[in-house]
Amino acid sequence: MADLITVARPYAEALYGLAKESGQEQAWADALQVLAAMIADAQARAFLSDPERAEAEKVALLSAAPVKVDSKAWEAFLALLIHHDRWPATAEIGALFSEALRHAEGVVDVLVTSAIALDAHQKTAVQSALERRFAGRKIAFREAVDTALVGGLVIHTGDLTIDASVRGQVQQLARTLRS
Repeated sequence: MADLITVARPYAEALYGLAKESGQEQAWADALQVLAAMIADAQARAFLSDPERAEAEKVALLSAAPVKVDSKAWEAFLALLIHHDRWPATAEIGALFSEALRHAEGVVDVLVTSAIALDAHQKTAVQSALERRFAGRKIAFREAVDTALVGGLVIHTGDLTIDASVRGQVQQLARTLRS
């Protein structure tokens, strides 16, 4: 199957448009999260992968999820996923949908990776710098530790990566010396 993110994007965009029209963005985000959890179950995946099972049976299984969205739209979405064999991309659809929702809410998800855990003062300084960089948007700050960085930080948000790590500087120097 094609890259799941590529497969998921048009579904997430269409669902987000539908959810926005009905004012149920959060309800749809929650429903997609429930659906992804259901599909993560090995027994459910086996059932959905079984070519002997009718599409209606598969839709019935998934429509049993406790969701608070329009049932006709929900079942039509599930039928579409099953018919086009796109159910394996459910987690990616949910992630892209949530990303669109957070973007609409003015939230920027940021992952800050450092060689050692940041102390409170360092977190505050990084948070302040990010708030200046993304003026007018809320920052959802997550932190990770990767000792391979040696020192410094790598900041990831959407398509933007800022590599201010020692490892990144050494790699840049190596590329420069090779050219």
